[in-house]
Amino acid sequence: MKLLKCIKCTLTLSILSLVYIHLQMQIIDLAYQGKSKENQINNYSKNNEQIRYQIYSLKSAHNIGSKLLAQNDEMQFANENSIVQLVASQEIMDGELRYAENTGEKKKNSLISFLSLDFQKEARAQE
Repeated sequence: MKLLKCIKCTLTLSILSLVYIHLQMQIIDLAYQGKSKENQINNYSKNNEQIRYQIYSLKSAHNIGSKLLAQNDEMQFANENSIVQLVASQEIMDGELRYAENTGEKKKNSLISFLSLDFQKEARAQE
């Protein structure tokens, strides 16, 4: 009877220890898998940065301009001879002057109000 009870306890303890070892091995395996996935993500991120740089360099004005000039020999950069001056009517010129004056007055007013606040603060501090 005691031998049977001892064998049952030994088998139970052996099975529990095997289950525990199996769970620990799964935990370690998942940790290795997580580390490898993290390395993949880092590699993808670096690759993404390189591809993004290549896309931006392909979209750059310098690259597009050099391709256009290479494809079409007739195209040239603007020089002094290719500049055209247009004569505007007096109404358009008056409208632009009014716009410039209005925007200039708002900037001056904000600057004056800013400075006047500083002078008032100084005057209060001296009192």
